[in-house]
Order: sequence, then structure tokens, then C-alpha cells
Amino acid sequence: MKRLMITAICVAAVGGGHLTAQTIVDDLQTHTKATDGQIRIECDPAIAALVGRPGAVAFADEQNATHAGFRIQVFMGNRPGQARAEATAKQKAIQEQFPELASYLNYVAPNWKLTVGDFLTRKDAETVKQQLERAFPSFGKEMYIVAEKIKLADTLNEER
Repeated sequence: MKRLMITAICVAAVGGGHLTAQTIVDDLQTHTKATDGQIRIECDPAIAALVGRPGAVAFADEQNATHAGFRIQVFMGNRPGQARAEATAKQKAIQEQFPELASYLNYVAPNWKLTVGDFLTRKDAETVKQQLERAFPSFGKEMYIVAEKIKLADTLNEER
């Protein structure tokens, strides 16, 4: 009987198009009969608050949460013995002048890549890219805005 009730609610939600996820949760929690058994849904209140909200995202561990965003690629090179040293030198120079910018030095064979920042919008990344180009004119030709997974916790802390 439980399966029939859940199936009916899901079919109504998909077929009818007028039920929301919140309605389904409410129905499951309140519309049970003694003969049907009992359905109990347990979840974090933060998750329950997000049910039915389009684009809502909940993270169990905000420190490690990522989101689609943008970074500024400052360097990419693959010269053996030189690329790592050049990327590290550029990272150090940027950190000295822009300590608030997170920097990421990555090696994916055969390339060393240095990216900076965690930006939710391309516009924010473009603004900082222009500041970097003014501060480091010799880096300018290598700088590009790239789409990457960014650390959401750092970005949200900057906005607060």
C-alpha cells in the first residue's frame, strides 16, 4: 500500500506538473492512514527548507563546497625544469601584491598551471584580471579567464 501511495504521488507530480517537491513531502508526512503504515521522513531542517526551491544548494561541509565559477589563469607551461620555477615565481609575486587572492598551482602532465581567485561571475574575474594586468604587465599576454570549480566558502566569506 505504501508503494502504491508513493507511486501515485510521484505520477501525479510528474504527470500533473502542479505538485512541487514540498507538496510531496507534506503529503507523505500528513496523509497516512492507520492501515497504510506510516511514513516518516527525517532530514536536516536546512534541507527541508530547500525542498522545492529551484537552484537551491545545501552543503554538509561548507569548507569543501565547490561551485561552477571562474579563475584567472596566469601561467601555463611545460618546459622541463623551468615551468615549475616560473609558475612558483609568478605565484609568489602575485601573493605579495594581492594577498587576498587565493592561488592554485597545479601540475597535470606535462603542464604546470597557475590560476588565481575564486569568482562567481565572469565580470568579477575580468575586474581583477585588469588589476593584475596593470600590476604585472609582463604577465598580461598569458592571462585568461577560465571556467573552473571554485571554493564556494572563500567566495561567500568575501561577500559577507
